[in-house]
Amino acid sequence: MVEEPGPAPAEGEEEHPEQPAPEPRPEAPVPEDAVPADSVEGRFRLAAARVLDERAAQIVQGAKGVLDVSDPARAQALWLAARRSRAALELFRPCISKSDYRAAREEVTRVGRAVGARRDVDAAIAICQAVAAEMGPQEAEGVGRAIDRLRREQAGLNRELARYVHGRRLQALKVRTEDLAGHAVRPVTGQRPPEPAPLAELPRPAVKLVARRLARLRDLAPAALDPGSARDHHRMRVAAERLRYALELTAEALGSQAHTARRAARGLQEVLGEVRDCDLAVEPLRDTIAELEREDVAVVLDRARGSRDLDPILVQAAPNRAAYRGPELVLVHLAARRQMMFERFRRLWLEQSRQGVWVALETGLRK
Repeated sequence: MVEEPGPAPAEGEEEHPEQPAPEPRPEAPVPEDAVPADSVEGRFRLAAARVLDERAAQIVQGAKGVLDVSDPARAQALWLAARRSRAALELFRPCISKSDYRAAREEVTRVGRAVGARRDVDAAIAICQAVAAEMGPQEAEGVGRAIDRLRREQAGLNRELARYVHGRRLQALKVRTEDLAGHAVRPVTGQRPPEPAPLAELPRPAVKLVARRLARLRDLAPAALDPGSARDHHRMRVAAERLRYALELTAEALGSQAHTARRAARGLQEVLGEVRDCDLAVEPLRDTIAELEREDVAVVLDRARGSRDLDPILVQAAPNRAAYRGPELVLVHLAARRQMMFERFRRLWLEQSRQGVWVALETGLRK
């Protein structure tokens, strides 16, 4: 039996087959470790994602043109970006898996060390050039030898730095950081604020990290107040830097005493950085003086060949006899400037202690 066709559609209408009602979309499963966006941990995780992305972008931006040794400011900027990125990773470590944290921290540390070594040589060259500009031609010749030595070291460090700042490696670092940021916010549920806001409250691990940074700084102070302890000066500079960068991210939640401590830590970091720059420039200058001496000894001995003893007048044949004065004067400048910077550090630390900067921060962290 043949079925009769149904009524034809009216003119201008199209024939549509009946569609089944759409099935409701299944709701996304809530992670087992779900964290509300308006909770302390939720806000902390959202801040972690934002800050880690920003820090990675600063490294990528700072790497542009960093191999151009005619502009040392670029190496300084990249070095600071790497140090600040490492500080952010340390603060937000509870939001990141152990393996991801370790891989990201190692890469940022490599970049920081490579550019830091280049930056140290840049600073030594700048000091030598500044003092040589105030010398006569013969004195400046010896300083020029020291600068040439530093330039050769700078070129080698630049080749090493190039391994860490080429495009593919930086892109890999950026992608890894984006993954870290995604991991940090993945458990956060609920309505997220449209604009990033300063952290008003911190989870306990973040407060403990700041407390450790403060304790480290205060523990190093007695040894660092010894003017001859270059190693302790460097260690205290690093401690001040790490406290400063931790407070950059947490001061809004910790209160006014944290802002004061951040500025104080920055002052310590900067003046101790000047002390370290003086220390790092000494060895290349002493190496240059030793090189000049070896050359002169060889010439004097050659002139005395066949003699049973060395005639003192042969010292006049030393080709570098006028060049020693330049490096020696730079060493005098470095010793005087180092002493001046150390005295500034000592007065700064004692004044900060008298004002109760560190006690106030410690008290605030205990609340």
